[in-house]
Amino acid sequence: MNYEIIGSNMQYLKVKLNKGEKFYGDSGNFVSKSDNAVMEPKLAGGVVSALERHWTGATAMLTEFSAKEDNATVTLSGIYPGKIYAVKLGPGEEFVAEHYAFLAADENVKISMAAVNLGAAFFGKEGLLFQKFTGPGVVAIHVVGDIIEYKLDGTFNMEIDPGHLAAFDAGVSYKIKFVDNIRTAMFGGVGLFLATMSGKGRVITHSVSRHKLTYAIYTDGLDQSQKKKG
Repeated sequence: MNYEIIGSNMQYLKVKLNKGEKFYGDSGNFVSKSDNAVMEPKLAGGVVSALERHWTGATAMLTEFSAKEDNATVTLSGIYPGKIYAVKLGPGEEFVAEHYAFLAADENVKISMAAVNLGAAFFGKEGLLFQKFTGPGVVAIHVVGDIIEYKLDGTFNMEIDPGHLAAFDAGVSYKIKFVDNIRTAMFGGVGLFLATMSGKGRVITHSVSRHKLTYAIYTDGLDQSQKKKG
């Protein structure tokens, strides 16, 4: 996938295609295309993969972009202010991302549901819904706010608010733990649970929680509405 990441705080992805080339994008992230680019809904990976995507809360259908002739272009972006992180996967190499983060992938990349442990599934909330991408090919995700990247070498673990967790290498394990004590849970404002990341590999986090941002915008809108009524 021949791509370019453009912008600073509100980045978008520009993909260039030659005749016969194609890639997949998540529905709802389309911005623009040249008239020699074609887009159509596809069950990427077949029916089973589509059902897995639907189970994770993502759309079952992906949009396939292809080129009728050389020098076609397509642009995609996230719906929140943020940045784009692209990773090139080798054959069989795996990368895991929360389902809202996925932006685009090469046609050769296999997309499936990533298994999580029962504790993570029950308590993880924002961090529950993962998709796994298997190479070869490029995968691009959208990170809300700035990208914060950690590199685990197996000698230490990271504890992360599940709402800030964007993606990680398949060699990194994900578990849910209760916060340090009940007072922290009740009065600390950090939520009840943390995601413990261990093993070796990259961990990518959002500097801004998508869900907290949505809630803040929603409550601010309610406050402004009530002030106008008053």
